[in-house]
Amino acid sequence: MTRSAVPAGAPVKHPLATDSRTRYLRFVPRNPDPQRPPLVCVHGISRDALGHLTAFIDWAEQTGTELLAPLFDRRRYRGYQRLKSSNRTLHPAAALDAILDETVGVRPCLLYGFSGGAQFAHRYALVRPQRVAGMALAAAGWYTFPSAAASFPYGLAPGRMPGSLAIDFPAFLQVPKCVLVGDRDVERDPSLRSNRVLDREQGDNRLARATAWVAALERAAARRGLAPACRLVVVPEVGHDWQECYAQGRMHEHVARFFDDICNAEQQNQLFADATRVAAL
Repeated sequence: MTRSAVPAGAPVKHPLATDSRTRYLRFVPRNPDPQRPPLVCVHGISRDALGHLTAFIDWAEQTGTELLAPLFDRRRYRGYQRLKSSNRTLHPAAALDAILDETVGVRPCLLYGFSGGAQFAHRYALVRPQRVAGMALAAAGWYTFPSAAASFPYGLAPGRMPGSLAIDFPAFLQVPKCVLVGDRDVERDPSLRSNRVLDREQGDNRLARATAWVAALERAAARRGLAPACRLVVVPEVGHDWQECYAQGRMHEHVARFFDDICNAEQQNQLFADATRVAAL
């Protein structure tokens, strides 16, 4: 498929080539770095994809990082957080697959989501770990826990997900991850999913659930002899409002630093691999 041409300097809205009613935003910096993974920003239930993408434009210009943001509209992608869809053409994971295919090809992406977008992001990475170079999850309402006893989206048993998808949890564990949440994100607002089982297993607010999920991933990684699986960042003096998280908590800067760490580590690994090949000649 031919990748779409995009002028540098401003976000541009595009229809997806394989499903024109699905749209996404794309921002290409003035001096793109072809070695940098693109960053995919996934909106929450407010659907303000442009607001989330815009928070990263300065960083994108500084680093040469391309930005993408899918637009999961309410009618056709209801339930996108759980990889569900009323769109008969594409489920949400397939929609992001297609966006990546027609913009950046096979390059793995950096994946960021806020609230409902963080739910989508970690569930997408569970079924597409090979497409994710690293992910940052901000203020998710709840999580898919590393439990084979519970069905998706609560746990890893197949449950209710599109039949074409399958979870690859061992590969998912090795994707660099960062979870961010405000220290005041403890309100049980109407958008927070809650029931007796979920509250007992994950906690009764977003801060508690983020902490519990990171701890569960660390235990899962330790059982497999893997390095720590996830970084937790508690952002001081912010709640769940995304504009407050960016303007006051500078959450996007925490995310950018985490992704810079990933890219720098990958660059060092590549330099080491190149030097090793040269030495062997």
